[in-house]
Amino acid sequence: MKKLDDYSGDFNPDLKPSDFSYEALEKLIRTYAKLYKALDGYWYLSLMEKRGNDEALACDILVWEKLCLYEMKQITSAFNITGKDVKSLMKAVQISPWAWNIKFSFEIINDNHIIWTVQHCPTVSALEREGRGRENDICNTVEPRLNRLYASFFNPDIQVNCLKTPPRESENDYYCRWEFKL
Repeated sequence: MKKLDDYSGDFNPDLKPSDFSYEALEKLIRTYAKLYKALDGYWYLSLMEKRGNDEALACDILVWEKLCLYEMKQITSAFNITGKDVKSLMKAVQISPWAWNIKFSFEIINDNHIIWTVQHCPTVSALEREGRGRENDICNTVEPRLNRLYASFFNPDIQVNCLKTPPRESENDYYCRWEFKL
């Protein structure tokens, strides 16, 4: 059977992921990642509209604190990631649905010391365009807490150091840089 590259043909009531080509599955993953990001943005903006930014930010933190641990449990279980070092943490982070929305790189010093640099973040780009400074709340309040939670899921002794967050010097500057070290 020929693998599907898209699903514009007839309806298949027995459709399975294995029916799709590699390219179509990658498109599906990227689409799901965008939906994950959109859901986060829409619920935050809806709450901000009803209750203000302070309450939306507080709820954002509560939701992501729960979700990031759930996410790590699901990812490590599904992909058999069992290590307790920084490299294992980064293996899980790089396949998080959120990671499919950003462009990033790793500088691997060793298995327990990695610098993670985000070259493009659509959330920060949108917040910069908005011009209200909310990227400072997300990048300097939410992200440090979540990165520490991700790290502690693997090993509570992993240190997370923020090396750079917005504001960016220019549009060509990277968005943020984090050090993970055990």
